[in-house]
Amino acid sequence: MRIIPVTLEVGDYILSPLICVERKSIQDLFSSFASGRLYHQVETMVRYYRIPVLLIEFSQDRSFSFQSSSDIGDDVTPTNIMSKLSLLVLHFPRLRIIWSRSLHATAEIFFTLKANQDEPDETKAMRVGVPSEEGVVENDVRAENYNTSAVEFLRRLPGVTDSNYRAIMDGCKSLAELALLPVEQLAELMGGQKAAHTLRDFLDAKYPTLL
Repeated sequence: MRIIPVTLEVGDYILSPLICVERKSIQDLFSSFASGRLYHQVETMVRYYRIPVLLIEFSQDRSFSFQSSSDIGDDVTPTNIMSKLSLLVLHFPRLRIIWSRSLHATAEIFFTLKANQDEPDETKAMRVGVPSEEGVVENDVRAENYNTSAVEFLRRLPGVTDSNYRAIMDGCKSLAELALLPVEQLAELMGGQKAAHTLRDFLDAKYPTLL
């Protein structure tokens, strides 16, 4: 496996044209959550790569866990690191989280992830996320795959927010499919019953007819 050092706008490692990895030590993970930087980093990975990966790397001389199983509660609290990771995955369903025990384990994980994958183009990787003179951004997955007018319409629907519209887009192929989903499936995509019922009530509302 060959490593080419370049300056990247998105991610820490590009393992293939599809796989982008953001690598965090435990200390960096906590500070990135506190500053809000991690949310932005994951958002850009999801935007530009098909397989965005958050790799959390532990130190070899420390326990391979954040907390013991007995300390993990049932409630979601904004200050708990596991709650923060859970919410991150809910916001970005395509995000993959990988736990690495050490630096050496990370190298083995990278080798496994690269198996049967094409080699990345370092020149293209350096341009990802960087606007050109025409304002075009290299490798924008959302621009390639989504009807921008439909996305703007979706974001204006009742119950749809900046936090859940990406999950809805990943879970539905079209607005027509979204309109047919039951409340239970909407709740899974939208992160709660309240938002799901708000959207469902809007979609099912009768419209006035002209006499």
